[in-house]
Amino acid sequence: MEKVENILFIGFMGCGKSTLARAFARESGRVFMDSDALIEMQFHLSVSEIFAKFGEEFFRKEEQKMADFLTHTKGISLATGGGFVNVKNLDKIGFCVYLRAGFDFLKERLSEKEKAKRPLFLDEEKARRLYHARLALYEEKADLILETENQNLESLIKELKKRIK
Repeated sequence: MEKVENILFIGFMGCGKSTLARAFARESGRVFMDSDALIEMQFHLSVSEIFAKFGEEFFRKEEQKMADFLTHTKGISLATGGGFVNVKNLDKIGFCVYLRAGFDFLKERLSEKEKAKRPLFLDEEKARRLYHARLALYEEKADLILETENQNLESLIKELKKRIK
């Protein structure tokens, strides 16, 4: 098994990308990064505020710039935003792990405060349509699919360690 330099976690809002990427970074000696947090730091605004002030298209361009930069990194465990899967060069960043869970599970998992931080989750029906529209793309881009429903962090990390060096 060859050493995988970068691990990217993709999946819909609320599936646990940040939690798992942070924990896996500690376990594997990688640097934890969060694509949304990096963009938020750049603009001193939350994702919701960036969407409100500049629009989704602007945010997606910033995601692409981030992806272009990340193709030159090594040794990261990256939590991505839910739409990061649409960047052109995802496969050039690293090994892609899709954290799969059903929409209703994700909806129940997120508190109102958490939903408020996710601008695309404000309208539940719109969020549900977006979830279904992205499912095939997540699966297509994934090098590994992990089912996250009713799994604890320890079991997910154990599974990752079995599959990733």
